Amino acid sequence: MINNGHGEFEIATRHMVMERDLNPFGHLFGGTMLAWLDEGSALYVMEKIGYRDFVTVSMDHVEFKAPGHRGDAIQILCRIVRTGRSSVLVQAKAVSHTASTGAVREIIDCEIAYVCLKDDKSYPYFQSDEYAHWVEVNQPRTAPPAVIAPANPDVNMTD
Repeated sequence: MINNGHGEFEIATRHMVMERDLNPFGHLFGGTMLAWLDEGSALYVMEKIGYRDFVTVSMDHVEFKAPGHRGDAIQILCRIVRTGRSSVLVQAKAVSHTASTGAVREIIDCEIAYVCLKDDKSYPYFQSDEYAHWVEVNQPRTAPPAVIAPANPDVNMTD
């Protein structure tokens, strides 16, 4: 397994909250925020592990902390918590950043689990020659460092 030691969050993507993203009370729809988190985290994972055929298994510990509003510049921040044989667990959060004042407001925090696939079946990518080669070519630029991490019994990722 791989663990990045709960390192710093990195910006995965950004979104501007538009009128179409709002509920009738002027707040960002929760489902829209979850979709942005899932998409941004998936893009982050693709870049960090060098693989793109994976699916979302779960979104856990979802905690909305503040509403988003029209005009907010939302940053999706991610970090890899750990990997299994075929799975990767990401901690993701979204913050509203006001460039003019520097103010940052956390909107949501959650964990997202993904499972790598090959031929529509769970694929132990992190034990494959494909991943070993990718790490060799890309380390230390983007690959998560290889550090043994204890399994988390609270996360059910079909490994």
